[in-house]
Amino acid sequence: MELMERVREIGTGAALDEGRLDAARHALLREIAREERRDVAPARRRTAHWIGGSALAGGLAAGAMVIGLVAVPATAPTAAAEVLERAALASIRAAETDVPAGSYVRIGTAFTWATTYDEQMPEGARFNNAFRADAEAVLLIEDESTIYVPADPEGEWIRERVPYRIAEAVGPEAVQASEVWVREMGPATAGLAGISRYPAGIVEGGRDGDVVTYHLDGRETFADMPIEAEAVVAWFEERYGAEGEADGMAHFFIETMGDLMSFNLAPAHARAGMLRAFASLPGVEVVAREGEQTTLAYEQDFDAGPARVEFVLDTDRGYILQSTHWGMGEYDVPVAFAGVPDWQSRTVSTVSIVDAAP
Repeated sequence: MELMERVREIGTGAALDEGRLDAARHALLREIAREERRDVAPARRRTAHWIGGSALAGGLAAGAMVIGLVAVPATAPTAAAEVLERAALASIRAAETDVPAGSYVRIGTAFTWATTYDEQMPEGARFNNAFRADAEAVLLIEDESTIYVPADPEGEWIRERVPYRIAEAVGPEAVQASEVWVREMGPATAGLAGISRYPAGIVEGGRDGDVVTYHLDGRETFADMPIEAEAVVAWFEERYGAEGEADGMAHFFIETMGDLMSFNLAPAHARAGMLRAFASLPGVEVVAREGEQTTLAYEQDFDAGPARVEFVLDTDRGYILQSTHWGMGEYDVPVAFAGVPDWQSRTVSTVSIVDAAP
């Protein structure tokens, strides 16, 4: 299947013009370059919103989901709006900080998600196919990746990735579930490990004969994106259209901001713009403060139940350091044993300057 056919298939039912396809193409190819985790993990029985951590889920919203963008009034609580504005300004300042020659900006992420285990299912389908109430074990699987951005952006960018690992196993069949995971999933995930090098941060990717080049930081997509909240909304409306569901904007920002590798790598003006636009969502609130870190929460009701996300924001630098997602419907149902976190997925990110890279 041609790449453009893949993009169009994902956007079935949407009127995708070349602007939407361009954004979707970049998002898809970013995920191809990361060996797209969904090729490894079996599909869930139902689709849950806001699982976070996936550029395909967040980035392809640009081509398929973001058509629901609407101009949402700036009704976020003052405290949240102030925090997000401070972080937006900080992201611009951080971009102006000189990185010493020979050093790197290191952006690391660890994405952890809870997967259920059902030994009654056939081989290859024992994970993510059990309702939480029926699960015999829950594994927390971690996917860790690091990108090193050189002080001279025209230099060599480096990505280091490790295979998926079992961070924790809980439940009466935890030992068996771990053994099955290693046997069934281990060989596939082992191929994800390794170091990749990208001159000037440029990736060349594609499938089925399609070759497209783009930058790891997504600068092509965000090149003309403004930074003021209303202007950001207008930019998306003009680029992707405003028809569709009224919560399309919420979907886009939750999914995109929740992919911390992509968000923290994005150009500073794009991060600032998205933070300001996020503040326009009604219901964004501050739930905790600790030094330069502020935790913001957003929740929305769906037919299947409420979905919630919490972001830990570094207000001094404009980065998101943690993203925690609670699913809806069956994902709100507790498992039959203790020790399982109530969240569905969590991503932790670190951003620092280091003297060397692998």
